[in-house]
Amino acid sequence: MKSFKAILLLLSLLILVNCSNKKSEEKNIVVTIYPFKAIIQEIVADEIQIDVLLPSGADPHTYEMSPSDFKKIQSARIFFYGAESLDGWAAKIDVENKVELLKLVPEDFLLNIEMSEDHSHHTDDHTHHHYGTDPHFWSDPLTVNSMLDSLTKILSEYYPEKKDLFRKNSELFSQKLIQLDSKIRDEIKSVKHNKVFSAHPFYDYFFKRYGIDVVGSLEISPGQQVTPKFLKNISEEIKRKNVKAIFINKQHLSKPAKVLAESVGIKTVELDPFGGTGDLKIMSRLY
Repeated sequence: MKSFKAILLLLSLLILVNCSNKKSEEKNIVVTIYPFKAIIQEIVADEIQIDVLLPSGADPHTYEMSPSDFKKIQSARIFFYGAESLDGWAAKIDVENKVELLKLVPEDFLLNIEMSEDHSHHTDDHTHHHYGTDPHFWSDPLTVNSMLDSLTKILSEYYPEKKDLFRKNSELFSQKLIQLDSKIRDEIKSVKHNKVFSAHPFYDYFFKRYGIDVVGSLEISPGQQVTPKFLKNISEEIKRKNVKAIFINKQHLSKPAKVLAESVGIKTVELDPFGGTGDLKIMSRLY
């Protein structure tokens, strides 16, 4: 399990850490969460200042925008958010400079959120229902790579004088992502147990890309009600499939996940899908 967590942190090293704080005279870009800053910063480099609205540890699903946040969004040249199902409060803001990043991901790369029917209905079968598109695209380097052309085009439209630089940086970033994918594939070979369970489907793009078997998730979105019947059924499946740990989201420490882990005698492992100020300290102990 330590090896598997190290692989996830390897991914975080490139796409979840804080970026340069160098100031710029250019009109800035505003994003909702750190992964978006990390991706965009690779393209714009130090030419454009990027401000992140959410502080480290905040959950974009439940975040409440402040008046100062709205002022930053209005004064920015571009405002990037994830999707209605991730930072829906941002999707509702009526401004012309707003860009939804999930729409830049090609359809072939998108994943659906799937949950067992037992999660919401009192039935004995295990059919799965779709609950929309999974917005956590940044956990897979190749999915990020797939959107770079569209993202670079949009940035170039807002900063036409820098389009050549943006294109060059985008190509370099694409190479980094491909190299990261190759490194993860090499590292993943050492993982003995490839069955996982999560409190919330925040790493499914990563799991699917690298052949990790997702047994299931407790909640479609953080804070959703979980029925006793669903907990009982998933407990049996976790035991049957020999799942070793339940992954929980640092921004939302799910009580049902902890209860489930204790009931089946396995560990909970905390991951941070959104990044923040502590990531570099964690990774410096691993590499």
